[in-house]
Amino acid sequence: MGMSDHFGVRKRRLTRRSAFALAPLLGLPTAVTAQVPSKLPRVGVIAWEGPETAIRMDEVRQAMETAGYREGVNVTFQWRWAAGSQARAADAAAELEALGVDVLFVLTTPVAHAAKDVVRKTPIVFSVADALATGLVSNVTRPGGRMTGVMLFSAELGPKRLEILREAMPGVSRVGFLASSIDPNAVTFVRETTAAAQRLGIALVSVAVRGPEEFDRALDTMVSERVHAVILQTLFNATSRQFIEPALARGLPCVGDQPVFAENGALLAFGSDRPRLFERAASQIDRILKGTSPGDIPVEGPTTFWLAINQKTARTLGLALPASLLIRADEVIE
Repeated sequence: MGMSDHFGVRKRRLTRRSAFALAPLLGLPTAVTAQVPSKLPRVGVIAWEGPETAIRMDEVRQAMETAGYREGVNVTFQWRWAAGSQARAADAAAELEALGVDVLFVLTTPVAHAAKDVVRKTPIVFSVADALATGLVSNVTRPGGRMTGVMLFSAELGPKRLEILREAMPGVSRVGFLASSIDPNAVTFVRETTAAAQRLGIALVSVAVRGPEEFDRALDTMVSERVHAVILQTLFNATSRQFIEPALARGLPCVGDQPVFAENGALLAFGSDRPRLFERAASQIDRILKGTSPGDIPVEGPTTFWLAINQKTARTLGLALPASLLIRADEVIE
């Protein structure tokens, strides 16, 4: 199934956010900072969300440390946020290339495509759901060009999410899917989830929105369609609470693909172990900084997965989750 017992992911309880939140507190001793070289490698990082999502920065810092890079010691970061806008993502990519960063690390499919369209020379490492489906690369083994990175394969995990949801809610027969109208991968997500739902005898109701400003409309549609639960696309992880809380107020459980969804109140989340993938991306960045062309570095997919369950939400909804599901969870939020 892809849980910890099968993929070697260490069991952890409560939240992963607390561990990452410690990273900005790690100050560097004066004796170390005094030895900083005059010119450090520069990595430009562009996130889809706004700067309030500090967890993203912490994940990048921690992943780069696993590759031997500490901010201010032997690497510097230039942080940029698209705040949900492809135009801002493109502007950020062009700006960072003009500043002369050595490599770009771009997070999410819309940011990756925006960077691909405007960047002319700077190597790009991406973290996206599916680089093949949207044409970021045509070959994962030898991507060619100036791009490589890691893929979450979120669409392929859709069937497993539905199976876990049915295990948590045996009577579920109608499920909503909150999709992004500006993410090229949304078409793949909806197609794969619809096919999986049909095999399980579940009707899928898909509603596409640009962002949080359309969440209320989407929720009204879901309620009118009498869905029993809603799957949220990964692009909404930073704003998921704005949908999850009013959904819970209407007795509607939500499902995501990263632990942050469960931390924000979703009943469960199942997906790739993103911090582990960020570590692989950091290794790719390291190789590029040492002279390897990104086109010669294979795109990597996930090998470990993560199941998070929010017991507090289950109790709020009056759900008694089976012990067989709880024991397989890597993270249980009480």
